[in-house]
Amino acid sequence: QGEVENLVQAVGFDRCTILRQREVLLCKRQEFRPAEWMAQQFLGVVAWVFPTIYSVPVETVARAMVASVLQPGEGKVEVLENGAIHELGKA
Repeated sequence: QGEVENLVQAVGFDRCTILRQREVLLCKRQEFRPAEWMAQQFLGVVAWVFPTIYSVPVETVARAMVASVLQPGEGKVEVLENGAIHELGKA
């Protein structure tokens, strides 16, 4: 667990969901970052074959956030890894 996750849990919310995506969010940015652009191009191709392994589109993360609020999971703190974000983002 990361430091931020520990701090969020320490706040004492009745319930919280932490979305822990891997590596790269696939999205268009206003600023140009050459290394990030190359990574997005490569991972965009990889995502066609292995959609949940290293990347996730920001739209999928947003849908997973909404679904998490509308369909609460079990327990006080729920941590969703990349694969679970993809699954919940399809709902």
